[in-house]
Amino acid sequence: MSALEKCAMALSRDIPVVVVAGTGRAADLIAYAVSLTIRTPRGDYVFRKGHEAQLMNRIALMMPQLHNKQHLHKECLERLLECCRKTRMITIFDINSNEGLDKYILYALLTCKERSQSSRQDQLGLALLWNRPDIAETQIFPAEKNWSLGALEDLMTTALLEEKVEFVNLFVMNGLVMEDYLTVGTLRFLYNQACVPNSHLSRLLQRSSNSWNHSLIHVHNLLNAMMKKHFDKNYLIDTPENITNNPNISATTFEDPYLELMLWAIFSRRGKLAKFLWERCNSPLCAAVVASCMYQALWKSLGKKNTDIRQEYQRQKNVFENLAEELLNVCYQEDPIIAMGLIEQRNAKWGQLDCLELAYIANDLIFISAPCSQATVELNWRRGMTKAPYSAVIIANVFPLLIFWPKIFQFQKLGDNGGELTAWQKLIVYYKSPISKFYAHTTSYVIFLLLYSYVIMFDFKYEMSVSEILVIVWISAVAMEKVSEICTEQSSTTWDKLKDWSSSVWSRFDLMAVILALMALTLRLIRSTFKWGRVFYAINTIFFYCRLFRMYHVNYHLGPKLVIFYRMITEVLVFMALLVIFILGYGIASQSLLHPSHYSFTFNVTQVGSIIESVILTPYWQMYGELLLDEIVANDHETCHEKSCRVVDSCLDQTQACLRDCVCENPADYKWVVKLMLFVYLIIGNIMLLNLLIAIFTYVFDEVQENSMEIWKFEMYRLIREYEKKPILVLPFVIVQHFWWLFRAAGRACCAKTEEESTEYESDGMMTLRLIEKEATQTFLARIHAAEENSLQERVKRMSNKIDRVTKYIDQKEEMEEIEGDMEWVIGKAEELQEMQNNKDGKTQLYPLSSPRKKTPQPSGKNSPRDQDECYDVLGDEISDNEIESELAHLFNRVESVIPSLTPRTNTPLAKPRRKSEVQRIYERMDALEIKLNTFQISVSQALEKILDAFDKDAKKKTTE
Repeated sequence: MSALEKCAMALSRDIPVVVVAGTGRAADLIAYAVSLTIRTPRGDYVFRKGHEAQLMNRIALMMPQLHNKQHLHKECLERLLECCRKTRMITIFDINSNEGLDKYILYALLTCKERSQSSRQDQLGLALLWNRPDIAETQIFPAEKNWSLGALEDLMTTALLEEKVEFVNLFVMNGLVMEDYLTVGTLRFLYNQACVPNSHLSRLLQRSSNSWNHSLIHVHNLLNAMMKKHFDKNYLIDTPENITNNPNISATTFEDPYLELMLWAIFSRRGKLAKFLWERCNSPLCAAVVASCMYQALWKSLGKKNTDIRQEYQRQKNVFENLAEELLNVCYQEDPIIAMGLIEQRNAKWGQLDCLELAYIANDLIFISAPCSQATVELNWRRGMTKAPYSAVIIANVFPLLIFWPKIFQFQKLGDNGGELTAWQKLIVYYKSPISKFYAHTTSYVIFLLLYSYVIMFDFKYEMSVSEILVIVWISAVAMEKVSEICTEQSSTTWDKLKDWSSSVWSRFDLMAVILALMALTLRLIRSTFKWGRVFYAINTIFFYCRLFRMYHVNYHLGPKLVIFYRMITEVLVFMALLVIFILGYGIASQSLLHPSHYSFTFNVTQVGSIIESVILTPYWQMYGELLLDEIVANDHETCHEKSCRVVDSCLDQTQACLRDCVCENPADYKWVVKLMLFVYLIIGNIMLLNLLIAIFTYVFDEVQENSMEIWKFEMYRLIREYEKKPILVLPFVIVQHFWWLFRAAGRACCAKTEEESTEYESDGMMTLRLIEKEATQTFLARIHAAEENSLQERVKRMSNKIDRVTKYIDQKEEMEEIEGDMEWVIGKAEELQEMQNNKDGKTQLYPLSSPRKKTPQPSGKNSPRDQDECYDVLGDEISDNEIESELAHLFNRVESVIPSLTPRTNTPLAKPRRKSEVQRIYERMDALEIKLNTFQISVSQALEKILDAFDKDAKKKTTE
């Protein structure tokens, strides 16, 4: 009773109530009572008189504690009737359904709101708080089409911060303009809100900001460090000083707001939102590569202990890399020329870098190995030439006239008309192409190695020879070339340029070779260290010859093998870190037993070198099978310790010879211990560690070999990118070209005007590329959506929904059969009333309306006036209680509740043919019933109007009589 009283009190105050049917007692009573409540055409909720007895029986059944307490029974019934008058405020939730309770609670809360825009905004905020985009889409947005300016902006900010992608999509689709929403102030607010304490973004921004209140200039510095270059005037002007002096900066908008929000989502680890925003960027291809590059930079900036976050970054990087690669393939299939133009398009926001250069920074092997990327790489390799055999290029570097032989070298045509290049233009195209530079510099380097080898072996004297001077000049030119390479790196600071340049293993080889050459030159010029100068010159030969491996990357068989070799160096260092422990342990232990007199040695170079050789080198060679058993034989010589000697008892008698008792040891006694330690050492070192190293090498080989083509294509692009920047002149003549570059840099300001004049033409071309890219993106997203729809998971989900609907239809079978019977009875009564209305005597013979399952006895034979009056009295009693209206309204509501559930269906193949036929018969039955119910709905409306008209006319006639 207390629950019913609380429910009635809440409804009297217009507080919505959610009833969980199936939990027993009061909840089931209210749910049952609401199911018997009908809504009249006037909008009121009434309780059918005929069902009060059933409700009383249900009360007695579910509340046995009220047995023999009739007054409590009536009080409970009154509370239920009171609740049923507010049926519109009651929401029934079936605990056995598959739906969530939060949905029904939210429905209940929405029913108490008035239908104004302010309340709609509150409803939307409530749906956002409960994360129910389905209710917002079906209940709130359809009821309000014209939202006021700025009504959705705060909600959009909340949806972005909480990563509720469905709501972000709803806001964009229902009137929010992202170009107007995202301002500098809004983006600054989002970044500050995302900088929660101890987050990765907060730690990154703290490097360039000394306060917790960050501005976009700090984000610019972070992007500049990750992407090598970043330029956006809105970021540059948003400094703490400008914010204070010019508040209007916060109202500045962005050209591509979705891209800016995507960058924010990546920094704040909102991967799902970042993917949604990527779909709407102006340049999705470049945006996907940028996202991959940012995730790679974030992965590198994080410590190795944060494995979960690192795995998340790596997973998101792979997602965007695959998106970029698949989108590029779609563009390449539609128009190869346009696709190649897209990946070569320079992006002003990212320092005029194209997609390939951004993919190189992100280490995107899949994107660079895509067919479109490789077609672009091949064009850049020959740059301007359509045919250039490798052997012919090598010969043409020596004999330039071979370039003009059209059977060997073919050049691209000029413009759309296909004009031929002049002889001078062909020379420029040939010598500027990376393939020509590569073979020219390789040939020059081979000549340098031959000259260097000659000097080391035959012409290295105290007096410096001409050949050695030439070698020193050559190495000086190499050093100048490396300085030039560091200066042309894309990073903005000197330290970042040096880090980018040293990221290549070949650059580190060059740096080590130049440093060793400088040390060798310094040592050989000093008289006392001349021989050390020769040693350093000889060691440097190894580095110079290893640098020759660089040319192997051109061959797709040798290129991946170099990557395997480079990867194995790291594993060898790990192996040596394990091995050195066992070497030192065994070496020191064995030498301490074989040579116990070493404790009295003096620190001199010869003796220290001998001990190191015995402790380290001897165990190392033994591990490889050189046991050196003759060296581990100890000297058979007994040594006594003087301080351990003592006088025995016989020495007390002076008449006898005195014998001393001393502690003596012979190294030969320890021979068996040394051999036992050697046995254990060989098991661990020779069997376990060497086999571990072989297993590691096998794993590295299989891993690289599996992706050998992608690795080779990536390294090939790295090689082309390197030689695109190389000067035309080879070493050592490159010094001349460097001076020319310095002279040209002085007059570079004169060319700025020409570049500005071509901006308009370039913008038109970029607009065309952007439109084509948008079309390809829509095609790509449509394919993804179709693939998701046809996936096994979605098909199983749709099948589950179909089965749930069929189960629901089967449960409603009895109710629909009852509706069919009521339909026939009501239509018959309506026709009977119409005939009686048209009688000549003007009297209408009506019978009490009752359900066809509860037949009311009809008068037989001719009806006497007394019988007609009795029938009229009975009908009058029913009319006074609104029984006819309630009967028709109840039936009308039942029809309306069934028809919406009969939505259009499609045939879905089931696992078993028998089950398929059963479901098919149910579908056909439902379709036929749907047609009948639609017809019945119209007939019931017409019959209701006729009956009410007949009652009104009869009432008027009765009053006039």
